[in-house]
Amino acid sequence: MGDVVNSSFKEAVRKIMNEEVLVFSLKGALAHFRQPDTTATHATYPFPPRPTIHGLLASILGINFDTGEGEDFLKERHLVGLALLNPVRTVFAQMSLHGKGFTSGSGTFNRLTTVELLVSPHYLVYYAGSRLGELAQRIMSGQSVYHTYLGSAYCLTFPIYQGLYRTAKIVPNGKPLNLSTVIPQEAVQEIVFESEGNYAIARALPYRHIGNRMFEQTINVLYETNGRPLRIIVEQNRKINCKFIGTPDGKVICLW
Repeated sequence: MGDVVNSSFKEAVRKIMNEEVLVFSLKGALAHFRQPDTTATHATYPFPPRPTIHGLLASILGINFDTGEGEDFLKERHLVGLALLNPVRTVFAQMSLHGKGFTSGSGTFNRLTTVELLVSPHYLVYYAGSRLGELAQRIMSGQSVYHTYLGSAYCLTFPIYQGLYRTAKIVPNGKPLNLSTVIPQEAVQEIVFESEGNYAIARALPYRHIGNRMFEQTINVLYETNGRPLRIIVEQNRKINCKFIGTPDGKVICLW
């Protein structure tokens, strides 16, 4: 009888764990995800915005955005989650930047520009979508068609494969969740503050790339600056497309 019960339980768990998620890490010495509304000083977002992660995935796959291939890729299903593995730390540095005419030899200029840089960034990325199998294979074997970087071309990074896992769908029920990832503010009803928590909002991150370096919508994203879990109550009537999953190691992830 016990074997029958255990067998039934395992089968129920197997059915619940019905979607795979790809997990890989990104790290580097520096990162810079420029906020587009900053000019004299180039400020950075504290972590890669959603379209930046999509762009990194496209680089791995070799998606050509000069053709219809890029437009088709952006229309596919790509849900991502992001966890901070290192605290958010920044420094300011002056860099010598050339104008856009530098390579053509016309209209060249050289100026000192103050740039805000993230120091020793380290992220864990979760991906569920239409390119899961191909991405998993490429990242596992260390292959990428185009080079990958953390926001700027001088901030190279190399994705490190962590695993491909089956996940359990979590349906928020009004009780607090210990969330291991950042989360859009629109999906949060309430934050349960912890005494050691250091909470922040990354404001006006671009939400969707529609092609030709054009974006629609901006979004505010909540995070804990030291990478600790966020204890939150999920907004039941959220207007943003996101889902919550549980991983085999007990973490709760927000994909959006």
